[in-house]
Amino acid sequence: MSNNQQPYEVLRYFALALDPIHVGTGGYRLGRVDMSIVREPGTNLPKIPGTSIAGACRTYAAMQVEGKFPDCAGQGQARGSSGGHCGELDCPVCVTFGFAKGESGSFQGLAQFSDARLVLFPVHSLAGPVWITCPGILNGFNLAESILHDRTVRVATGIKTAGRLNLGWLMLNAQNDFSLAKSQLPGIPDEIRNRAVLVSDKLFGHIVNDNLEVRTSVSIDPETGAAAKGALFTYEALPRGTVLALEITVSDPRYYRIGDKEPLQNNRQKAVTVVKNGLRYFETLGVGGMSSRGMGRLRVLGLQQTGGQE
Repeated sequence: MSNNQQPYEVLRYFALALDPIHVGTGGYRLGRVDMSIVREPGTNLPKIPGTSIAGACRTYAAMQVEGKFPDCAGQGQARGSSGGHCGELDCPVCVTFGFAKGESGSFQGLAQFSDARLVLFPVHSLAGPVWITCPGILNGFNLAESILHDRTVRVATGIKTAGRLNLGWLMLNAQNDFSLAKSQLPGIPDEIRNRAVLVSDKLFGHIVNDNLEVRTSVSIDPETGAAAKGALFTYEALPRGTVLALEITVSDPRYYRIGDKEPLQNNRQKAVTVVKNGLRYFETLGVGGMSSRGMGRLRVLGLQQTGGQE
């Protein structure tokens, strides 16, 4: 079946964090930091939820369509000057991301966003910065890789070692026999692929969580110029240089109806273009919280290619 005949199109992208990224759990928790970031329950690995990506993408896409911001950018409830979603069958924002108009009707949207998951994570070493990954992650891209022992890592050609490599505080045996070809992980910069390190699935989560960025913030009392009492808090973030993978499925509008009419004139490419236009703004406007503290910018790689493929 050709791509045009399929009832959906899958957009697959890699994304590079230009700043630390904080997508919080929504409250304070007991632990090493006050405000932790979202993690996968099974692996305890940080991620960016699909809801965070979809919400930011919708807002940025609406900014680029005349007359659609802020009404079509939010959740649909009328607030302030916003009248809520327009719900028009040719509105590229409402049809692509969905709309809710109370009793008058709703539509789920053509675009479905997955979570952005870790692919390569930056770690400091005596050989310089390296990016770690593990067989469990690469197997998800149909790349069969393995290591001989938990205490051994496999390093790429851009890393000079003498049989040993430290990853933060952890010292491990190193083998120079690992490589990631461009065709395997398209779009990822050469300087990252050539400094990749393969660690065991068992160690990957421990190394990641030990090397997250942790910051401390405090409010300043304008009268004293000192820290305000009780205003000190800590929070964690994915560090700059983290590489993630995200996937967006865009359904074909010819299988849907708004009322008794066909949305977007059955043109799936309109919805694909809207999603890509929204993702382009992540590089400037960012995703997640703490944007006023220098966080959030995320460069989605390969957007110039049709369908996100290189």
